[in-house]
Amino acid sequence: MTAGLNIHKQANPEQAAYWGQQVGLQGFMVNYVVSDWQTDVGTNPDSGTWKLLRQFQSIYSQYGVTDNFIKIALYKGHDWHNAQENQAVTRNLAHAAALARYAGLKGLALDLEPYAPTWGGSAGGPELANLVEQEGRKMGKAMHDAYPGMTLIVLPDVLREADHERKSSSDWASTHHGGYQLAVPFMRGLLSIPWSHVVIATEYTYSAHAEKIAPFMQEAAQRYLETMGVRDQPGTNFSVAPGLWPLGPTAKDKSARFSPGEFKRRLKVAFDTSRHYVWIFGSSSAWQKDGPLGPTPGPVATSFPQFLDTIHQVRASCNRQP
Repeated sequence: MTAGLNIHKQANPEQAAYWGQQVGLQGFMVNYVVSDWQTDVGTNPDSGTWKLLRQFQSIYSQYGVTDNFIKIALYKGHDWHNAQENQAVTRNLAHAAALARYAGLKGLALDLEPYAPTWGGSAGGPELANLVEQEGRKMGKAMHDAYPGMTLIVLPDVLREADHERKSSSDWASTHHGGYQLAVPFMRGLLSIPWSHVVIATEYTYSAHAEKIAPFMQEAAQRYLETMGVRDQPGTNFSVAPGLWPLGPTAKDKSARFSPGEFKRRLKVAFDTSRHYVWIFGSSSAWQKDGPLGPTPGPVATSFPQFLDTIHQVRASCNRQP
């Protein structure tokens, strides 16, 4: 799950038991540790951040929440022309990987959605493609050197976003912080590193009907094979993780986005199709009564127990971890 958790308020056994045993989660993409590319957590294991994350992992893993990742977003823009910025980001990502390794997490989750221009617009243009690919390779190598066995999650499916942008009849990029075009060479560089495992976490499956999930995942895998010039089927070190968004249509609304029955159908297909992970967008505190992320303290959706039952039932029927 991503969102739903505030590590600074919930790194305790009570919360770990809630998420691991009552909700039935296997892990989080953890926010509020390395918020963005500009955040440097350093290398000191005695620092508060390093201690907190290790404590979190130690506690939560005892309740089945074992597969956790540091989530890093693009809340600020990036200037690829600026060598100092490139070097600083490479260092910061290496430090984040070192922290994940020290704390016992599975790895990092890079959220490449541009909340500020990074892949186009004022961030640059097509002439930057080679540079961005080189910098993506450097950043990947730095993370891999710091944590060779880590799993790298990338979200959303930026190749699909870039493809959608190219085919759009409207000026899509101008309303999306410059769009995603430079994310394509970045991924080419990033994925040239011999990662132990790469996971592409899709967002366009959030609202997909059950019968659409498997084809969407297959299309995503094919896009990455073509981009990387791979002719065979994806190896065991590459997988696509479908994302679902069942609760909390907005940050101020904890109601269900679709019925428990539809959630069960979608979750079952996602489990059956995914090689490794299925993930849920937690939408503030939609999954917890009086949770720390709002909207305002209060109850969850009236059908909430049915959503929890679905998670446990689907996990049990698959006889494996999600």
